[in-house]
Amino acid sequence: MRDASSRAAVGASLVVWLGLCAAVHADPLDSPIHAGPQPAPPVRPGEPVLPQEMDGRRAIRGCSADERCARPGDLLREFEVEAFPPPGASPWLDERTPPPGRLEPGSPRPIVKRPSELRPDAPWLDQLELPDLPVRWSQTLVDYLVFYKDDPRGRSIMQSWLVAQGRYRDMIVAHLRQAHLPEDLLYVSMIESGYDPGDTSPAGALGIWQFMPEGGRIYGLREDRWVDERRDPLRSTIAQMDYFADLHQRFADWNIALAAFNMGYGAMLRSIARYNTNDYYRLCEYENAIPWETCLYTPKVLAAAIVGHNRARYGFDKLTPTPAEAWEEVVIPTSASLAAIARIAGAAEADLRRLNPQLRHGRTPPGEASYLVRVPRGARAEAQRRLVELESDWKSYDAYVIAHGERFEDVATTFGVTVAQLRKLNDVTRDAEIEGGTVLVVPRISDEQRARNRLKARANLHASGVDQKDGELLIVPVPDKTASVAGKRRVFYRAVAGDTLRSVARALAVTGAELAQWNAIDPDSNLQARMVLLAWVAPGFDADRHHVNLLDEAQLTVVTRGSPEHLDLAEARTGRVRTEYTAQGKEKLAEVAKKFGMGSHDLARINRISYDTVLAKGQTIIVYQVADPGRSKRADDQWKKTPRARRGKLAGTRAARTTSSNVPDDGGDAGAEADDGDAGAEKPAAAKKPAAEKPVAEKPVTEKPAARPASEKPASEKPASEKPVTEKHAARPAAEKPAAEKPAKPSPRSAPRDAEPRATPAVDPSHTGPVTDPAQLP
Repeated sequence: MRDASSRAAVGASLVVWLGLCAAVHADPLDSPIHAGPQPAPPVRPGEPVLPQEMDGRRAIRGCSADERCARPGDLLREFEVEAFPPPGASPWLDERTPPPGRLEPGSPRPIVKRPSELRPDAPWLDQLELPDLPVRWSQTLVDYLVFYKDDPRGRSIMQSWLVAQGRYRDMIVAHLRQAHLPEDLLYVSMIESGYDPGDTSPAGALGIWQFMPEGGRIYGLREDRWVDERRDPLRSTIAQMDYFADLHQRFADWNIALAAFNMGYGAMLRSIARYNTNDYYRLCEYENAIPWETCLYTPKVLAAAIVGHNRARYGFDKLTPTPAEAWEEVVIPTSASLAAIARIAGAAEADLRRLNPQLRHGRTPPGEASYLVRVPRGARAEAQRRLVELESDWKSYDAYVIAHGERFEDVATTFGVTVAQLRKLNDVTRDAEIEGGTVLVVPRISDEQRARNRLKARANLHASGVDQKDGELLIVPVPDKTASVAGKRRVFYRAVAGDTLRSVARALAVTGAELAQWNAIDPDSNLQARMVLLAWVAPGFDADRHHVNLLDEAQLTVVTRGSPEHLDLAEARTGRVRTEYTAQGKEKLAEVAKKFGMGSHDLARINRISYDTVLAKGQTIIVYQVADPGRSKRADDQWKKTPRARRGKLAGTRAARTTSSNVPDDGGDAGAEADDGDAGAEKPAAAKKPAAEKPVAEKPVTEKPAARPASEKPASEKPASEKPVTEKHAARPAAEKPAAEKPAKPSPRSAPRDAEPRATPAVDPSHTGPVTDPAQLP
């Protein structure tokens, strides 16, 4: 009995002990949590402290682990999200409380006369000196003022801004006074950019006033490849004075004028009309009236101005501001690099870049005389005295306007420099930066040399096709080579890096929809370099006047995209021939592929069937056989995989069909009778289209080996006589025939539109612009 009682007591004690252990080690997250808004965030157990290498963290982080190495703007944004969360952004604060009503209160809101009414814990707010902008006390404004005084993030932000303000404070205030505007609009630039001319927003705004491209254009700020005056502190400040005056003229209240500057005056006018009130603070109360950021913008500017007037109270009176920028201007006769100008001015190139942030690529704009460059104060006299030393620099270069469709490498060839040298000269990192109409700096060469180099560049352009060798015509596949448009002239444009459908259409004076339809391309996809676009332009279209670089149709082979003619020509460029293979019995696709050195997946892709297909007797598929293994690496690899017994034997009949769908049968059988020569030899180039490119009839032929690499063919070997067989090899496209072949007799059908020989016009050596007119081509 006693033993039983003892055991029961021990058991009860054990249960209690286990329960206590479970309570101590229980995970708070294991407690049931109902769906929906919570009364408080879940509490997690404390994290263990790890022994870390702080020097290593500093190397990775870029600053000490206990520092905030974010930009001031990022820190400010962090505070705003915490202090002024957008409606519905915090489930712990907003979602459990019904949103306030959106109706106007029955009685007017009380007017706050002293900021301490909103923050009783900060009576010092009542002692602050106010700026010359009208101040209306709000909770947001008061919270910003406390943030800049008590929060380490706010103090760090304001300290960096007040130091940077010294660079342009005097200049901005002088222009504000001259325009009779409130001087404390100076702090708008503080909020916009922290007085950094290089500051860029994700939306594309630039400079100390963050002008958008359209705003800069309206107020006269230049923006092109070489100059962006939105980054120019002086010129952008002059423009901003007019912008401020215009906004105040329209709204007559600085609170809403500043908000309109932030969100756009058009959007502000729509909000005023929609809610029928011009009270900025009322608009901030309504759903979807003005953006959350705009509701913070005016109080943020006012808070910065108040801090600027109360530096001692905020502990910023001992700061040493950045020295004011001081400069003199020197007239530069023509384009010159800032490095060369710095040399004659006796100044550092970095100083000139800092004083001239509007120069985007480290030099004055090409083709522009008498450009004003800022040099450090006191350096103008020396720069003017030594200006003659720049003569060798500017006399060595010219300005060149690149045409639409002209490749960057073609410009380099035309002016006898490498692409790398031209990139460095123009500070180009990507070819896509350059578009038609861009002015480039190029070496100065003679007109005769330029004309010779241009011919070479044109030849390179027309030889830029896929698998194209020297002397071959450029293959241009189009939806239908026989198509025509009444009253229009057909032209061809080769896309270059950076081209868009819209820019090409504008250059050719057509619409983007037409260009997409004529070429059967996706209007929403990007154009890629080396695509050739077909366009139908007006008969009198002047390519030179439109600065467009067109291809010479006499140096093109135009084919219907996906047709037998197209595929035959394309494969001939790789050293292969398309033939039809008929199964003699049940054969696996992989076994057939091995006969020709192909992979089963490649053969399946060509014929649009599964790679594990078993062919039935009599079933026909298309195979690619190697005719010239020396033509391409692809052909050489396939040749090595082809069984030796089958090498050089072109078996089967020419593939007169394709596995492509929706391809019109243009009858373009660009084949010719095989001969005993090299199956991959090319016909020499000519400025005229060879008549041999016309379709020819097929004939039964004798199987003879295709050309083998020279290392395999003995010098004394002669072609062996073969008996006629029923299988025929695929006729080689006429454009790929050896030079010794004679043109085949044309078929009775109508010849392609480009089959007629064209005269070779003379080159005008005096022409100095881009070659765009066929009359100037060889």
